[in-house]
Formats: sequence, C-alpha cells, structure tokens
Amino acid sequence: MAKQLFDYSGYSPTDYIYYGFHLKDGRYHIDTKRLKKIGAKGSFPEALFSTPRNTHYFIPKHKHSSEYAIVCLRECLNRLSKDWHCEYKDVISKLTTPREVFEKTRVGELMFTSSADDLDCIEFDALLASVEREKKYCEVVKSIHLQYLQKMFAEFFRAIYLVIKDRGYKNTNDFSFKSFFYYVQESLNVQSKEANPLYKMPHYKYFDALNKIDNFLKHNSRQSYLSLANNPFEKDPVIKEFLASFVFGDQEEGLRYESGMYAGDWLKIDSSFVDETIANLQEFSKEFCQTVFGEDADESFWNSDEALLKILKDNFFDFM
Repeated sequence: MAKQLFDYSGYSPTDYIYYGFHLKDGRYHIDTKRLKKIGAKGSFPEALFSTPRNTHYFIPKHKHSSEYAIVCLRECLNRLSKDWHCEYKDVISKLTTPREVFEKTRVGELMFTSSADDLDCIEFDALLASVEREKKYCEVVKSIHLQYLQKMFAEFFRAIYLVIKDRGYKNTNDFSFKSFFYYVQESLNVQSKEANPLYKMPHYKYFDALNKIDNFLKHNSRQSYLSLANNPFEKDPVIKEFLASFVFGDQEEGLRYESGMYAGDWLKIDSSFVDETIANLQEFSKEFCQTVFGEDADESFWNSDEALLKILKDNFFDFM
C-alpha cells in the first residue's frame, strides 16, 4: 500500500511543520519534498536534498552541531582568531612605533629652532631615535606573538583532548603530545609508529611545529632547540628543513644555542605567523576529524537538527 501523504492544509507559515519539520521523539524529521513544493529549497544546502537516505523523511546526523568534533575544534580556533584580531592586535597598534618616535623627536626639536641650518641635524637626531626604538618595538611585538602562540597551542590542544575524551579516551590524568599520537595510532589499529596516519595528513606538520615551538619556549633547552633546528628523529629531509625554518641556526646567529638562552630570540616569527598558524590548524582539524572520526567538515555546517532549524528560523521566521 502506498504511503499516505501528510496533510499540511491545517498548518500556517508560522508553524515549523508547515515547512516539513516534523518533531518526533525529540528529533526533527524533515520532509524535503515539502520544502521543494513550497519553494523553500533554495534556502537550504543542496546536500540536504541529494544526500542518500533510507527513510521517508530526512533525519539529520546529529541533534546538536557540537556533536561534531570538527565543530568543537573549529569554534576553538575561531574564538582564538577573533581574540587575536579584536584584542591582541589592538594592543599592538597602541605601541609607540619607530616612525612615531621619529616624528615626535623631529617636531620636538623643530619647536626650539628657527634656523634652516639645523634641519639636517634634526633629521639625523630623529632618525637615530627611531633606530633606537626599532629594536625594543620589535622585541615587544614579537613577545606578544609568542605569548599568543603558546596560548593558542594550549587551548587548541585542550579542545582536542575534550573531543577525544567525549569519544572514549580514558587517560584523564596525563594527556601529552605523545599520548595524543598513540591515541590516533590505537584508534585506527595501526601497528607501527611509522604507519601512524598523522604523518600522512598534509597539515599535521604545522601542528607538530607549533608543539615544538611551544616546548622550546617553555624549556629554553638545547634539546628543545634541536627538535626544530636539527631533529635527529626526523628522517624526511623536507620536514626536517621545514622545522628548521622556524629557528635561527648557529651560523646565522654567529654563536651556538645553549640551554638557558631565551628561546624567543632564536625563533623566526613574523607578524603574519599567528594568522597563518590558525589557518593551518583549521585545515589540520578537518584532516584529523575526517581520518579519526569519519566526519565531513562541510557536512558539519548543516547536517544537524540545530543547524537546519536555524536556517529555517533565519529565512522564514526572523521577519515575522
């Protein structure tokens, strides 16, 4: 017997069910044919209508978007990016720049002379003052970048811990980079360290580098320096060169790095490094969640009751 069609005639556009959103046992079952019929298809992702299913109505994969590991990691990185741009960069913009020192010195000295013969001397004094400011200005800006990189690693690594803890990770007393590495290996039943799929993720190297940078900044040791400069355990020459690009070598500095020297002075970190690192961690998050949890990053934006309900509200209820 053919399935009886649901009668929508008794519902108004102010009801969710009018749009084919049927609430059953706390979950929304969505009539995609109804969305097409009332001309609402264009407001929803095409994948909602093309994703294969074995039920009459479409049942989203999760109730809440936060049930996706990738959403948790993405939100962590989005928050870090927002804080960086809205708070920390604002602090940097308020620092006195070498150019500002130049102008202040120049204007200050011009106020006490009326002779054109003094102009060259004043320009020289202003230039000298700006040069003296340059080193301290760069030092302070770099220290803010480095501090934020450590904050970034700590919070992102914490987010990883939380998502794998929610998915059965038991060692709550000790979560290190090494234990994360073995978690991935064991989760996928990989027998050898060399076969760990982390190595095959294109953006894993950025996460690994950030870990090594954080470790170098914490310990200021020769060993942590060499994990970047000349990692004896890294067999891939391309990765070895990639890691070494983040620190000054002994020849570049003209002296040998020794334990106790401030790591920040030896790190090659420019003004774009935080933004680039966040972007690379976003890509690594996609690769990690796809490999370990089988999640599709694009799907996570829409395939949940919560996300589809928000689309419905934003397009058909906000203006009512």
